[in-house]
Order: sequence, then C-alpha cells, then structure tokens
Amino acid sequence: MVETSPTYSVFVSKCDDELNRVLNEGLEFVDWRQSARRDSVVFIKPNFTFPRYSEGITTRPEMLRCLLGMMKDRCHRVIVGESDGGNHSFTAEQSFEGHGMNAICKETGAELVSLSKLPSRFVESRVHSKRVKVQLPNLLLDDVDCFISAPVLKVHVMTGVSLGLKNLWGCYPDTMRCMHHQNLNSKLALIAESVKPKLVVIDGGYALDGHGPMWGTPTKKDLVLVSNNVVASDASGAALMGIPLDRAQHVLTAEAEGLGTTNLDKVRFNTDWRTYGMRFHVNKTLIDSISGLLFASDRIAKLVMASPLTPLVYGVAGILRSDEEKSLSSQLGNLYSG
Repeated sequence: MVETSPTYSVFVSKCDDELNRVLNEGLEFVDWRQSARRDSVVFIKPNFTFPRYSEGITTRPEMLRCLLGMMKDRCHRVIVGESDGGNHSFTAEQSFEGHGMNAICKETGAELVSLSKLPSRFVESRVHSKRVKVQLPNLLLDDVDCFISAPVLKVHVMTGVSLGLKNLWGCYPDTMRCMHHQNLNSKLALIAESVKPKLVVIDGGYALDGHGPMWGTPTKKDLVLVSNNVVASDASGAALMGIPLDRAQHVLTAEAEGLGTTNLDKVRFNTDWRTYGMRFHVNKTLIDSISGLLFASDRIAKLVMASPLTPLVYGVAGILRSDEEKSLSSQLGNLYSG
C-alpha cells in the first residue's frame, strides 16, 4: 500500500464584521471535522499573555466565543484553558476575568480551566540532538482528542514570531517557566509532539509589530488564518508578517522533527497569501539583548530570577528599561499587588 503525504492546508481571509462566517469557512477549508469528531474532547489554548484583552497581544474574546460555540455544537466536550502568567505576574483566573471568559463559557457550554491548577508531569525526550524535558498537565496528555492552538498574529522579540507553536509554551503550568528557556526551540517541538495540535486558528484582527509578545504596535488587519498543521500555520504567519524563518528557529526545529512543513509551495491555500503581505520588524531594547542570556542558560535565569541577587538585578533592570517596558512592569506590578 502506497502511503500518501499529508495535505497541509492554510486558509487566509479578511473577516471584518463577519467573523463567525469566515471562521466557519476556514474550518471547512481545512476539513476540521476529521480532527474534531462528535465524541471528541477538544481543548482550545488561547494566548492570554496579558491579564486583560489587549489588541494585538491577546486572543480576541469574540474569536473565542465563535470558536467555542462551533466546537461545542459538534463535539462531546470543549475545554478552554491557560496557565498563570510568567514570574507570578498574574493568575490564569485574572486573565479569564479580563477576557470575559466566564460569561463566554457559560454562553457556549464550554469548560474553563487553569492549567496551573491541574495535576501535571514531566515529559522527556531527545529533540534535535538535545535531551530536554517539559512539564505538562495530565489533561493535555491523556484526555484531549483535538488540541487547538488559538494565538495572535504577532512578532516576538526573542523568538521572531509568537504563533501556533510559541503559544504552546503557555501549556507549561509553572509560573516560573521563564527559568526554563534554555533549548526552547527543542522544548517547543517536544510540547507539540506531546499535545499534538490538530488545528490552529490565528487571530489577526490586530497584528502586533515592533516588539512582542506583551507590547508593541498593534495594527488593525482583520485577518483570520486557519490551518490543520502547526508548522505550516506558523511558516505562513511569519511569511505574512515578512519575518524570515531564520529569526524563528523554533519553527524550523519543529519541521526538522517531522511535525510539518515550512515550504509554502507544498501548502494548499484558499487564496494567494501574498495579497495580505506585511513588512513587520522586530526591534530589541537593551533589556532584550541582556535577556538573551536567560534564554541561553537556565542557571543564569535562576540566578537572575530566584536568588539572593534578584532584588539587585531587578533594581538595575528598572533603570535600564525603556519607557514601554517600565509602563508594562508597572501595570503588572499593580495588578499582582492588588
């Protein structure tokens, strides 16, 4: 019997005021019912990297309302969830409140869970010649039939882009996951191999330029991307924003692990994606450049974030921060202390 190659599909469209219709068209284009069956348990992972809805930074509540409703109309059980913000910045419950998720889940019949509150375990494997391990909730490993990543179309100052794959980092339930960025490219591939995202819905209502993931320049684009493959979706999103994949090594690592393709000539599109092309950029600050050391070494990250030197390091960082970074730090600090 001859094995056929998988068909990687990506749907790209303007949505304007017809989000429900366009999202439905996108899901139909990628043949979503093959992944989300009548008896399926579906888990949807939005990007709530900020405790309240913020254009170009977090997934739109209206997008989630539409997606949850469609899934609940068909599937046995639909769950949406997120972990606590990194470095004790905010809780998952605060992000749920800030995005109106309690009301949305009540309306759609979906369940809402904090991944940081669930039992979890470590998964370890060799990825791209590196031995890495990640912590993941048992729910995602044992009970979910169809995992859907629902990120925002945005750049990321450290990883180039933050799309379907990078959104999976929020499945790591430890609020101090920022101390485990070493070999992040391989770890993201391992998470993808473990939770097996079957659908990706990228919210491009507002796309984020300039910095990311928590601040930058939001640009109204009214776009929706839907895909049946997380590598193809991220390669497409990066191409749309004009970010070369050598700036997004985690996508190339996932491809090398056999998780999909970045060759857009092998992807089935509903239209010419170039019609929606942008010229986005990633602009690093001084703090970003220094923070690269934390991504290179977990030991350095622990020294900076969880050692007797932490207050001193944070004090110096406070002086070196840009105005945008100071504003963000102040907002998060006030929220958590309150």
